[in-house]
Amino acid sequence: MKRPLTLAAVQLPSSAPGKSNAARQRANFALAETWLNDAGQRGADIACIGETFNVLGAKLTRRNVPPLVRRALAETTRRFAPIARRHQMAIIAPILAVVDGIVRNVAVVFDRKGRVVGHYCKVHCIENEKAYGVVPGDTWPVFELGGAKVGIQICHDTSFPESARCLTLNGAEIIFWPHVMSGWGGEFMDVLLRAPAIHNGVHFAPVCFGCPPEKSWMPGMLLGRSSVIAPDAMILADAGHHPGIALATIDLAAPRIAQCFTRMGDWVWKIDMANDRRPDTYAPLIRPVKRQKPVRAARAHTVR
Repeated sequence: MKRPLTLAAVQLPSSAPGKSNAARQRANFALAETWLNDAGQRGADIACIGETFNVLGAKLTRRNVPPLVRRALAETTRRFAPIARRHQMAIIAPILAVVDGIVRNVAVVFDRKGRVVGHYCKVHCIENEKAYGVVPGDTWPVFELGGAKVGIQICHDTSFPESARCLTLNGAEIIFWPHVMSGWGGEFMDVLLRAPAIHNGVHFAPVCFGCPPEKSWMPGMLLGRSSVIAPDAMILADAGHHPGIALATIDLAAPRIAQCFTRMGDWVWKIDMANDRRPDTYAPLIRPVKRQKPVRAARAHTVR
């Protein structure tokens, strides 16, 4: 029996009007409402937008962030819960917000009835985020959305293969990856977009932002390429480099099949991969981190 589900990777514009941080945040919320309604009208069962979309274009400091995003969580619920209910569409809304008094890079998860079913707080925060007060999360939750088990990793999380693997081991069938990566392009990003699907046998959905329609995309701009990627690494939908929606209907009852992978014949790869794991040999993964001094590119040749 098929388990069809339509996913929308909603690629918002990478710039919003407004002269102040507060004005940009209001504009970002308004843009997100418009695009999410569009995804709902096109039949999406689950829609996700890009990382910390509410502060895109804002100049952030440790002093101005808390007052700027103090009500972002409430505003996200006020604006997006009705959209989820209207279209019977689950929504993943990644925002910068104050959650229980702590600044977080957090994805707010709505079910198709508009209820907040949970949050995922980014685990691997970069130095710039920590500088303006973001506190990392420490769990890998999986959410039941539209009959599917859904995990979320945010931006730098994908630098660590353990992120998607933890979500997969926690039961995720689909992993959304909202991010703001830019500039690398080419083979590097093509491999990075597909790798979590390949390594874990899951559907993977990167979600970024698109460059202005009147401009040509160039390396250094936000990547775009919001997409829906199958467990066999086939790209089912790709929004390209400009604003748009990558929309694809997947079948969760059609997992990746491997021939002669660990035995003769055709078998479900994800189950065999999980069975063949050797966690008893993975001690290096949980050694305490020994921090090293960052090295500028000009001295890269000195690294051993």
